[in-house]
Amino acid sequence: MKLLRLLAVLLTSLIWRVMSMRPAGRALVRALGTDDEQVRAIAGMMLVKSGGKAKPLLQEALNRRENVSTVLAVLGSIGDPSMEPEIRRFADDQDPQVSKAARDALRVVHYKT
Repeated sequence: MKLLRLLAVLLTSLIWRVMSMRPAGRALVRALGTDDEQVRAIAGMMLVKSGGKAKPLLQEALNRRENVSTVLAVLGSIGDPSMEPEIRRFADDQDPQVSKAARDALRVVHYKT
């Protein structure tokens, strides 16, 4: 079962990256919220590898407050300074995990620039 979920994430990533199908990209973003740490990690890595292509999907997730902490970490890892204002708006979030994730993401963005 676990192997099937990992393969599904990898296949979804391939479909999104090769065919640019937004539903597949959104499925990767949703996978950031799974309870399986390996699936989350692979989905995050695939989104980071996609770089700027992932930004609109990650922005949508932030707007819906979907998997905010993990989405912020992925945005930080992408390292695009244009996302800094969006990340910064979560730095004082009432949820301590979200505010910490935002501050950590800002540090990573600054480090990469």
